[in-house]
Amino acid sequence: MGTLTSKLTLTSTDLTTDALDLSTTTTFTGNHTSGLARENITSTSKTVQLSINDGDGAVADVSTREGTYIDITDNHGLRKRYVFTTADGSGVATGVIIVTDTDTGSTTSPAAAIVGGTAVQIDDGDTENAILAKLVIGINHANGHNGSITAATPATAANGVQSSAFTNPVTGESANFIIDNANATWVDINTATNSKADHPVIFDASKYDAPATIYIKNTAAYHATDGRVFLYFDDLAGADIMEIRGQEFAYIPCNSASDLRAYTSTSGTVVEFMTVGTES
Repeated sequence: MGTLTSKLTLTSTDLTTDALDLSTTTTFTGNHTSGLARENITSTSKTVQLSINDGDGAVADVSTREGTYIDITDNHGLRKRYVFTTADGSGVATGVIIVTDTDTGSTTSPAAAIVGGTAVQIDDGDTENAILAKLVIGINHANGHNGSITAATPATAANGVQSSAFTNPVTGESANFIIDNANATWVDINTATNSKADHPVIFDASKYDAPATIYIKNTAAYHATDGRVFLYFDDLAGADIMEIRGQEFAYIPCNSASDLRAYTSTSGTVVEFMTVGTES
């Protein structure tokens, strides 16, 4: 059995004239408990951005990018692998689905890892900004995410990091996308920020039957704006359901079929959390 008990105590600054003592105990009991965990939250938004290292940095020979890729998943779980091909080597055009004998520029025998991917054609001398802009075209292509993600064209090429913001054009749906920066082979990526993967899972819906109870505490010092934690269910709407400020805690009765995720107003905010319920 898992039992979770909390106690609140209210005291006075002058116990001789204004003695106050409030003690409240609440107990939740379930067949199992996840145990108390901690998570350092670094993501400060749900606005997804993909950034490259140096916007005006030119790639003289894009054959060094041929066959490299990045995976992007929309909020419906549709994953697309975007693969760079080289125009100078007669690589296929943007939007072509790569098969076993597709010409990617220097070969007509592409590696198995990129078969099924969506081509993004680039040229010798393209800046990193231009490569990102061509990736944006691929994402918005009919053989890319085709409207489930709107990727914004980056600003005019400039020195330093430049980005494209990803939004969801569908009313009532979130832009909780996953950019798989960790496993991408495209070398020009600087960061993929606020990807859903950056939002830790506080409650894993696949592990507990409904109903379950979630305990969560924001360990930061209290502040009106800094160190706030925002919670949302990872469903199509992805709307925030709660804000917890520093030193506040909450018990959340949960019947959701979706994971509960968190982000923060200040990178580095640490939360404690635990689920009490019956394991699936």
